[in-house]
Amino acid sequence: MRAPMTTSPPRLGPRTPAGARQSRAADRPAGPVPSGPGRRRRRADGPAAWLLRAWPTGLPSVVLLCWIAFWAARPPWWSFNWLAPMAVVALLLSGRIPRPRWADALAAATAGWAYNTDLWSDRPDLTAMGAYRYATVCLLFVACRHVLRTRRDLLLVGGTFLAGCVVVAQEVVTGAAEDLRSRGQVLDVAHRFGVEGREVNLTAYTLVAGIVVAAILTAAVTRHRRWRLVPPAAGALLLWAVLLTGSRGAAIGVLLGVIAMLAARFWPRPTVLGLGVLGPALLFLVPLGKTPSWTMTWLDGMYGRATGDISGRLWLWPYAVTTWSEHLLTGSGPGVLMATNPYGVGPHNLLLTIGNDLGLIGVLLYFGTLAAALVATARAAPVGRLLACGFTALMLPIWLTGQWEASPAAWLVLAMLTVLPTLRAPATPQAPSAGPRPTAQVPATG
Repeated sequence: MRAPMTTSPPRLGPRTPAGARQSRAADRPAGPVPSGPGRRRRRADGPAAWLLRAWPTGLPSVVLLCWIAFWAARPPWWSFNWLAPMAVVALLLSGRIPRPRWADALAAATAGWAYNTDLWSDRPDLTAMGAYRYATVCLLFVACRHVLRTRRDLLLVGGTFLAGCVVVAQEVVTGAAEDLRSRGQVLDVAHRFGVEGREVNLTAYTLVAGIVVAAILTAAVTRHRRWRLVPPAAGALLLWAVLLTGSRGAAIGVLLGVIAMLAARFWPRPTVLGLGVLGPALLFLVPLGKTPSWTMTWLDGMYGRATGDISGRLWLWPYAVTTWSEHLLTGSGPGVLMATNPYGVGPHNLLLTIGNDLGLIGVLLYFGTLAAALVATARAAPVGRLLACGFTALMLPIWLTGQWEASPAAWLVLAMLTVLPTLRAPATPQAPSAGPRPTAQVPATG
């Protein structure tokens, strides 16, 4: 009786010759074979080895930018002394050669021109400090645009900045809670609440920047259902804190930003053209006193804190126009007007601040950087157009009535806004097919 015949399972893939199997075994290094799940790394795998592995991915530079972003929400005393060197280190750790665009070139030119003002300034001690601040934020802008290349990078840096803003907002809400609870109220815009040791308007402007980052992260995590509601929830907390600060410019800016985004969603071309014409016109006409008087009266009466001159701005702006006309092209140097004018404060207007600090040449370079960054963002993708319109409308009241020209938070947010439409996302796994398919980069925003 014959034994039953057995058939072996079919072999998958091409047959490997015996000689090849022996050669592979011979090439294997001598010694015990590592065992255990994942084959643990050797002891020599220390911080230096981690840095060498992570360097090509840009992770060390992203981690450094996360550190900068967290402290940009409430800059400590050392921030303006060390942010510029840290930005340079972030550029070096990226492991890539920078490829500057128009916005980067104009930002570098703005920083260089700010340093040149020391040559003709009457107060070089003040000018050197102010020029370093301009150079710091411009360098931070370039570094952030260079380092952030993937969605992971944006989520890490943007999430860290948003976390810092949430901490600041929690301080504002906690400080106001006891006073509001004693009066049985949830919100009182007639009173101003802030963070101890921090100017209340700067706190409000930083929280507004956090709201912009919340919108950016919402667009970046639109495919992740678990995290989709986290940025809007954080933005709602920041908005509440903004209202508690009582900053009129910040509150109006948030409202205008939402309106501009909705308009750009349904009427993109008219919205872009309208902001492109109305924004520069207001930036130049308002500080020169060429707008109807009722607009200033309405703004002055908001929140029941009428002063008759919008907290001294209507007296300060003509003086700043006069001082700028004395050094029209080159300016008097960063920080000189703020320290020497009889009012003891800055002009609280972006055009007059840049004009007195850097002159007409500096105005063209500074506003040229903003325009180049926003135009490139609007042209890159539909989501970029929405966010660029919202950012312009949101920042317009702050540019008109605030003192925020060299803020690390503002320039970090602008950089994150410009890189969002061009981010790369990891390709989704595809089913195997008969022939090879070319891989394509998936846009970060879908």
